[in-house]
Parts: sequence; structure tokens; C-alpha cells
Amino acid sequence: MQYQCVSGDDHMDLTYIPARLWQERVPAKFKDQAPRIEETPEGRRWICEGKPWAFGNYGSQKRGVMSGAISRAGLEEEPEPWVFRPSTPKYRLEDMDRDRVDAQVIYGPPLPLTFKDPELRIVCLEAYNTWMAEFCSAAPERLLGIAMLPMHDVTAAVNELKRVAKLGGLRGALFGVFDAVKPVFHEDWEPLWAVASEAEIPISFHLGGGIRSASIGDPSRGQLAAFVSAVPMQLDEALCEIIFCGALDTHRKLKVVIAEAGIGWVPYLLYRMDHEYDKAFRHSVKLSGKPSELFRRQMFVTFQEDDIGLKLLDDLGEDSVIWASDYPHFDAIWPHSRRYIDEHMGFLSPLRRKKLTCDNAVRLYNLA
Repeated sequence: MQYQCVSGDDHMDLTYIPARLWQERVPAKFKDQAPRIEETPEGRRWICEGKPWAFGNYGSQKRGVMSGAISRAGLEEEPEPWVFRPSTPKYRLEDMDRDRVDAQVIYGPPLPLTFKDPELRIVCLEAYNTWMAEFCSAAPERLLGIAMLPMHDVTAAVNELKRVAKLGGLRGALFGVFDAVKPVFHEDWEPLWAVASEAEIPISFHLGGGIRSASIGDPSRGQLAAFVSAVPMQLDEALCEIIFCGALDTHRKLKVVIAEAGIGWVPYLLYRMDHEYDKAFRHSVKLSGKPSELFRRQMFVTFQEDDIGLKLLDDLGEDSVIWASDYPHFDAIWPHSRRYIDEHMGFLSPLRRKKLTCDNAVRLYNLA
């Protein structure tokens, strides 16, 4: 396939995941506690372990705060009963064609799925990953799924990454920074980096947490606005940690994606890391190069709309940047991606523009 436009960060939201996914796929002993849909006076909701899931509204009756682009475009989110555009290959591919996007990198829900029972969490994420691989098999050159790892247990995460590598059909894996049992820099994650490096599975850190006071569920006094404005930059610690802990030097084939984070803040952080490394830490933190050099060698960052960041590509490194539409979220560029690219990237050279909107993703996910 000849790629012209690849979106590096889109989603399979909880709102649209098939209603029977977990009930049909988890072992019998977990079915009573596994996620299911119930009809309530407020509409359909996900119920897990006997309680409503946070932000677990389901379908077009009650969209969550992350959804909305489809109805805004004048399309039916539910074109057939219990069938949703984002989770049905036929309709998702139609939406991609409408946007003139050749391929999408598909992450799961942007907020962590919550489970009290650790075993239930493992089997539910296994079921989701297997279903996502099957979903992507409908058009493997165009639908590029990202696995979700059980971050409450290092061994469980490593085992699931090994299973995903053998399963095939998925292009990367999500390291849930904000619900991980241990921080990115911890040495216990070394087996995970080793598996990802050997299997050449990119690891993603995706926005979704780290906010101290603003609340995604509280629009009063600008709380929601504050949350969505500040949340991309909460991946700053993870970016610093994966570089300074030495994992990128130990595992030279490891690729790490900072997803849906925007890019305008990253050049300053790279400068700051280089400055501190040269000034105070070169002798105690052993790296093969400056932090910015390791970033450009093995890391990528995705953005949706970022006019400031586009002006800083020389400082950031054009080979490490991937554009995304963020379908089907309320602030997605879809279905006007090409118009955005023309209007906001028109000052870039054709070669540089193609790198951001296609070539870097093709290289990262081995699509060529």
C-alpha cells in the first residue's frame, strides 16, 4: 500500500466497544464481575464488579466527554442497533476514507479501566487485546491497534506483551504511566523493555492523568477546561525518566511514543534535560549521548493541533514527530484533517510535511 496520510493517535472509546465483548470472552468464573451493559434511567451504562464504571456511558444515548466528533459531522454513531461506527471495521474505514486518511493508530479508552480484582483486570485486558487484533485483521494495512497492558503487576504486563507479540495483528502496546505499579524508571520494568525491543513493539505513554487539582468530571469554575489544557504536559516526567534511566541505551531497538501530548513544550524540556545533564549529571548518569540525541534516536511524540510546536521543529527534530486526527473525540480534527494539514502545515516544505503526516509513522510501525 502506498501511504499518503497516517494518523498516529485515534481511539476505540469505552462508549463504542462492543457491548458483549467481555461477557463473550472472559472465562466463566469471571462473567458475573466482568463488564456488561445495563439499561438505566440515564441510558446505557457499563457495569463492572457490580458498580457503574466511571465515565462508562454507552453509545449515542449518553456520550462521554471524549466523544462527539461523529454526531457533529452529521453521521449516526449507531447506524445499526448496537453497532457503532468506530468499533465496526466497515464504518470506521468509511470514516477514514471520508477524512482521506490511509491508516489509523488505534488506542483504547484514554482513561485507565478500573478493576478491583487483579485477576479480572488481566483477563479483561487479554480479551480486549485479542478482540482488537481481530478487529484490525479486517484491514491490517489500515487499522493499527495498540494493546493495553495490565499495569498493576510487572510480571502480568510482561506476560501480556509476550502474548501480544505472538498473537500478531497489533502494532504497539500502551504502558499506562498513571496507573503503573512502579514508575517508568524502576529497574523492575527492564524485562518489559527487553521484550518490546526484541519483538520490535513500540511502547506508548499516552496522556490521561497526572493532574493534581483540576477534574475531568467537573466543569465548574473551569475545571474541565483546565484539565484538558494541562493534561498533555503531564507526560514530562515519563519522558525524562525513560531517557535518564538508561533503558534506551540498554535496548537500542526500543521505540517509545509520547502520545497525544502535543509538541510545543517538548523542545524546552529537551533543552532543560541537556542543560542539567551537561552541568551536573554527566558523570553520575551514564548515557551514550545527550538526552535530546537519545530522544531523536528512539522516541516519537504525537500531536493533533500545535501551531507553536510546528515552528520549533528544528529544535525538536522532524523525524520524531507524528500528526494525528484523534478520531472520534469531541476535539478531533476529523473529518477535516486534510484541510487542517493544508492550512496549518502549508509553510512547511512538502518533504517535512510528509514526514509528519505519513513517513514517520510508516517507519515507526514498519508499514512499508
